[in-house]
Amino acid sequence: MLSEFVQVEADYGEQKGADLRRACRYLLRNQFVFNGRGLASIYDTLTDARFRRVIGEFFDSIGYSIRQDDREQWVGIMPMEDDATGGRLRIDATICLLVVAAHWQAEIDRGEAEERAVVRTTFNILYERYKDAIQKVSSAAVNKTRFLDVLRELGDRHLVSVGDEDRDLQDREVDIRPMIKLVSGDDALKRIETYVRQEIVLTTPEIRASILGDGGTTDEDAR
Repeated sequence: MLSEFVQVEADYGEQKGADLRRACRYLLRNQFVFNGRGLASIYDTLTDARFRRVIGEFFDSIGYSIRQDDREQWVGIMPMEDDATGGRLRIDATICLLVVAAHWQAEIDRGEAEERAVVRTTFNILYERYKDAIQKVSSAAVNKTRFLDVLRELGDRHLVSVGDEDRDLQDREVDIRPMIKLVSGDDALKRIETYVRQEIVLTTPEIRASILGDGGTTDEDAR
């Protein structure tokens, strides 16, 4: 692939070659780019028709496929074989992600999206939805600090934008971006149930018994 990048420099100049390398590094590190403040040049480079083949072949060579939506103005990469969430999240963080995705989908279905399919909500609303989703295993629920940390991690990937705290309301705005649908899979609510049951298996036998109604044992317990 090095020769293709060298050819870009030969055809369009060293600066364009440097811009292309920088844009690819950024996308590889952050997974998504949502066009906006501070990212316009990177987005423009990634969507430049002159570089589309080079970018696509580069990411294909390392196991990623390019996804983009010109109307919503974002570009992303998805692993070709790994779990959609990226395969790098703990179960608790994955449940948080799926709760955010489920909220985005619910608002989209109600026609409540902002421009570019962004859903605007608040931290407290999302955290309440999270607590409702994981109420059967409250002992495994993350606290508000950890939930905020997960949102900020999603923000690093441009899946959400987390606003500053309103000290009077003790809340903050959260914009959920449409790329969340790619990392959550087809049915976020069903996947939440699956992950919650995994958390149940990791809790005490007494909790498993009260929730699952199976005596609270697993094959591993029986052994």
